[in-house]
Amino acid sequence: MSHPRLRQVVLITADLDSALTRARDVLGFGPGVRDEAEMAKLGFEHEVLTLADTFVEIVAPLDPESSFGQLVRRNGDGGYMAVVQVPDLQGVVDTAAGIGVTPVIHQDYEGHRISQWHPKHLGTLAELDQIEPAETWHFAPAVFENKAQGPGGDIVACTIATPDPQQVAGNWATMLGLDVGEADTVLRLPGEEIRFVASGDGPRGLVAVDLVALDPARAGEVIELCGVRFTLVPTPARQGESA
Repeated sequence: MSHPRLRQVVLITADLDSALTRARDVLGFGPGVRDEAEMAKLGFEHEVLTLADTFVEIVAPLDPESSFGQLVRRNGDGGYMAVVQVPDLQGVVDTAAGIGVTPVIHQDYEGHRISQWHPKHLGTLAELDQIEPAETWHFAPAVFENKAQGPGGDIVACTIATPDPQQVAGNWATMLGLDVGEADTVLRLPGEEIRFVASGDGPRGLVAVDLVALDPARAGEVIELCGVRFTLVPTPARQGESA
């Protein structure tokens, strides 16, 4: 893999079972995978759900009085994190240091190199991972065994709401080695987009996700899950292709 990919979004909820039931009802997810022991160390329970080659993870705080539990109680269910696969994580870390941005986590995990980054720099909690080999993903092969049988295919875009969309878009572009105009607030990856919008008085962080509409007649349909808008969209042209 020679370019970044938007591979996963993470949602947070107060009630994991209810959120999973809705996810299966509206997006046709099958059984997901869990790492109960490791996530419990972080204060969460979770499940990773598979679309086709991209993923939706739903997490819930184990302790409602923890900082994460209070966050959900204060703000309600919502977007929690965007996960982008990168070909050279150390290169990203080195480049980020040049603009004064450092990861809050940078470590090896089950043969992969992972990092997490603070929302103040990237608009949402973000995870940038170098996966080996590039075509696999966390929890493989089990994570590929039960793909969704619903209206949506893979993730092709997400939207992050932040007080300063231009600055945040610029941080992402610099770290990932991509071009973005001074007034541009859309990060165009070869296969996906990450869009940055002004949060105003509304929620901040991950607020919307686009999925390929497997039935073209359903393009434009919006499905709400954990406070995040999932929109079914036509298959986008990739960079370098004509629309």
